[in-house]
Amino acid sequence: MPSLALIILLLTVALPLLEIAVLIKVGSAIGVWPVIAIILATAMIGFYVVRLQGYGVARRMMAAIRSGEPPHEPMLEGMLLMFAGACLIAPGLITDCIGLVLLVPAIRQFVARMILTRGFPLAARVQRRAGPKPGARDRQTRPKGPAPTIEGDYERIDEKPVKPGDRTS
Repeated sequence: MPSLALIILLLTVALPLLEIAVLIKVGSAIGVWPVIAIILATAMIGFYVVRLQGYGVARRMMAAIRSGEPPHEPMLEGMLLMFAGACLIAPGLITDCIGLVLLVPAIRQFVARMILTRGFPLAARVQRRAGPKPGARDRQTRPKGPAPTIEGDYERIDEKPVKPGDRTS
């Protein structure tokens, strides 16, 4: 498996060169203005769709938290959604294609599951070993009905009593 430094080098050097080559080829085939229009249209569509789908991912994340499950997959989907938005904002046709593919919810969920199981095996093992959902036992043993009220008196011992009319400040 290539090192992270090699991957970052390829992304910072090779991807911009490929983007320029594709822009030149497509621009010579259909013209400069249509290419600019495509880039601007994908950026605007990307902003709109990322905003809409971002709300859905946030709702799924909150639902997972409320049910006591770890929100690994919705969180990773949110990160992939942000990555898709960044790809759509970046000028270039290759990054636009990557961003548009990641906007499809089924593909994004598949990639998130693949990353969780293959990319981060430790997270998958921790999730399997977690056992019963947190709070499941509490819900079973908690008595039904209103909680008991405990009454009592208290006295603050760290404050001196203030007499009426006596102001120190």
